[in-house]
Amino acid sequence: LGASYKGIQTGSFGKYNAISFNGNKIITGSAGGMLLTNDEEAANKVRKWSTQAREDAPWYQHEEIGYNYRMSNVIAGVVRGQFPYLEEHIAQKKAIYERYKEGFKGLPVIMNPFENGVAEPNYWLSCLLINKDAMCKQVRSDHEALYVTEPGKSCPTEILETLEKYNAEGRPIWKPMHLQPIYRMNDFITREGSGRAKTNAYISGGVLGKDGNALDIGSDIFERGLCLPSDNKMTVEQQDIIIEIIKRCFD
Repeated sequence: LGASYKGIQTGSFGKYNAISFNGNKIITGSAGGMLLTNDEEAANKVRKWSTQAREDAPWYQHEEIGYNYRMSNVIAGVVRGQFPYLEEHIAQKKAIYERYKEGFKGLPVIMNPFENGVAEPNYWLSCLLINKDAMCKQVRSDHEALYVTEPGKSCPTEILETLEKYNAEGRPIWKPMHLQPIYRMNDFITREGSGRAKTNAYISGGVLGKDGNALDIGSDIFERGLCLPSDNKMTVEQQDIIIEIIKRCFD
């Protein structure tokens, strides 16, 4: 929400779009979300499903399965009350992003979201991506991760564990869907075709192309990336401590 690509507001591409109002989002109601569409017929269908697919009858009558997916009026009111402050929230988040970017100069990392002149992000969550040659050894299973320290190198697991010791909350980048256990037997598509046909990417953690670069970019980002504390109530002093902690991980 509040981001754009080539001058077009995100949430307006394609037939359907969804916006989350989860507690960590730039506009939040603590839960819930919103479906966006320009298709009136589709909108009416979704409204029906979200109210248990009740038919227009004086009693409860159902000709198809529906769900109780409505956002409560209270949550909707909280969300609506925050919209006038969207630009203010974006400015606060951008300031946090810029402080991280400045503080990490000289480290073998890059910041995400990327500022490339094409997209205008809303900066709701600052993320870090460690350069490949600066990654220490890291192994992840479905439920835990291990790493081996190396001078001048670090990894998301080491940084997150160190932040936790100082009561600062970070987290890994979202794990790609094709690496989730429930989808381990499903095919996925890369820029060179089927990923499963090349290797069991669930076990190996990635698929390399003919040029040696990762085909499934999501796996690479998951391996090297982490989400940084980005609350807009975070003070400059608190953020400076986080920056210093991360710097020391690369000593």
